[in-house]
Amino acid sequence: MIETTNEAGQGSGSELTVRLISICIPSCNRPALLEQAIESCHAQTYGEFEIVIGDDSNDDRAQQVVERCRLRSTRPIPIRYERNVPRLGQAANVNRLFARAQGARLVLLHDDDLLEPDALTCLDACWHAYPELTAAFGKQHVIADDGTPRPQATERLNRDYLRVPERAGRLPVPALAGIDQMFPNNGYLVDTLAARRIAYRAAAEVGEACDFDFGLRLSVDAVAICFVNEFVSVSRETALSISTHALPAMHAFAQLRASSVPAAAQAAREDALRRVAPRAASAYARAGESAAAWRVLLSRHYPMRDRLRARFFYHVLLATRSTFALRAPHGN
Repeated sequence: MIETTNEAGQGSGSELTVRLISICIPSCNRPALLEQAIESCHAQTYGEFEIVIGDDSNDDRAQQVVERCRLRSTRPIPIRYERNVPRLGQAANVNRLFARAQGARLVLLHDDDLLEPDALTCLDACWHAYPELTAAFGKQHVIADDGTPRPQATERLNRDYLRVPERAGRLPVPALAGIDQMFPNNGYLVDTLAARRIAYRAAAEVGEACDFDFGLRLSVDAVAICFVNEFVSVSRETALSISTHALPAMHAFAQLRASSVPAAAQAAREDALRRVAPRAASAYARAGESAAAWRVLLSRHYPMRDRLRARFFYHVLLATRSTFALRAPHGN
């Protein structure tokens, strides 16, 4: 069935259905990709789930897509669609979806990405092994904008974010999932009440790193997190995602440095700060925030060994240019 509503937010956790998983899809002006995302949900081997959509689009094409998907589906999967007028923006739209979820656990799925058919089954199995879990996630395939598989990008993504066989199972320190950026931007399964409590923060607070910020704070707060060494989702490289890939670096650096983490995760945070510092310095300089760029460049987190490389001098050049650009007089 499909519900098109202007419903108020759902109530307390006592109303949540234990075995039900809510797949929450925030959407905005990408009806063709939304259709593919919904179809990937309908292909799930897990039996008890609902699809909850929050639409920030400026027309009704997404609603038409939802209706077509409902008519094509051979399964009685509930689709609860809501059009946001006026639009809510990413953070508020996601939080609204978390509030509307009726399952005790939920999956966040961006409208340009996909779930593998066994995603819910695979992630649900983690709860059978570790009933105390707050969240579980797996590996991601990478595809191009047109859907073409990108095997080298897939290998690089999972390797760089430490989604490797040695880390499979219940993580010894949950905070590591966020600090090491293991926790994915979507496609994870999470306790609904935890998702509501942590919530997304607006761009005014965390810039372009809202997914990273949520994953970091959730991981620090979590009782337990499990990584399964299986592919559970598909990340699409759209023109927008490619163009904004470097933007979260400075926000991620700031959030990592300001975050309060357990003593067992302090060394991991220092390592993560050293990894992201060069990109953060570059991002700050390019954004015209020269003072912040210099603070990163001169901090202990920009490793001494990296200061002997060409990249460091390039970042110094960027910061210098940014400084003089700010000091230069502006014409009328």
